[in-house]
Amino acid sequence: MNQPNKHRGTIVPMVTPFTKELTLDEPAAERMVDRLASHGLGAFVMGTTGEAASIPSSLRNRFVEIAVKAAAGRVPVYAGIGDNCVLNSIDAANAYLTIGVDAVVAHLPSYYTLTSGEMVQYFQLLSDQINGAIVPYNIPPATHMSMPIEVVKTISDWDNVVGFKDSENVPGRLEAIAELGKRDDFSIFMGVARNSLEAMRHGYDGLVPSSGNLAPHLWQTFAELVEDENWNGAEEMQNLANNLAQVFQQNRTLGQSLATLKACMAALGLCQHYMLPPLLTRPESEIEELKSQLEQFSELQTDSYKKRT
Repeated sequence: MNQPNKHRGTIVPMVTPFTKELTLDEPAAERMVDRLASHGLGAFVMGTTGEAASIPSSLRNRFVEIAVKAAAGRVPVYAGIGDNCVLNSIDAANAYLTIGVDAVVAHLPSYYTLTSGEMVQYFQLLSDQINGAIVPYNIPPATHMSMPIEVVKTISDWDNVVGFKDSENVPGRLEAIAELGKRDDFSIFMGVARNSLEAMRHGYDGLVPSSGNLAPHLWQTFAELVEDENWNGAEEMQNLANNLAQVFQQNRTLGQSLATLKACMAALGLCQHYMLPPLLTRPESEIEELKSQLEQFSELQTDSYKKRT
């Protein structure tokens, strides 16, 4: 049974659109948030997928303003506050919450290797100084550290720590995190998209799939099938999502996959393909090939939908 006070749903880690001059493409950002909201999907701006580590502070508040305005209360908006300077994270969090985000998302600072005690101390400082909801975020590929389950258990008891996003794929972790989601005051989100079906079967409250940037209808359908406990249909959507992710992830580093994802977005006419340094923009010559692959995927998705209806 859904708990009304819990954070839940599919929250897409949104690509950040830039112009050739590396300024924020504001019209594209507005369209992208509106597109997600029209499919019932929330927007997570300035996460890993959104090149958060590279975005200058001068653009951040404006991006959050656009996202909150475009969502217009239809769906949640989360904003990342990751920074190696904890005081910067706190200032950003309170600014974004004042603008109107539903929660801020905080991964570990990545410069120093932290002990469990140091991790708890970091989140304690955030909890004490941030005037709103916080969702800690575990992403070892970016921070090069894993948040132990015991750390997550400790911080889950604090009033303004409302949930946890996990993007670590190791045996047994999904099930251990699921135990924390049984409470009615703490939400758990799966950040490894290929584990979405298994996570929802284990009672997770939501998902954070990067392929939602490309195929929001697929993830909307997945959520509806899960709600109806149509696990066979949800598995079909999971397989389609896995195939779509391969278009931009297969045989690529994290940075390369993010650049290819944005090139896919450009192939669909959703934004331009420019990346902020140090990541490299994919050459324009790749866009047509990606467009062809995405069209094939769209045909598969259409055929799957027809079979189910």
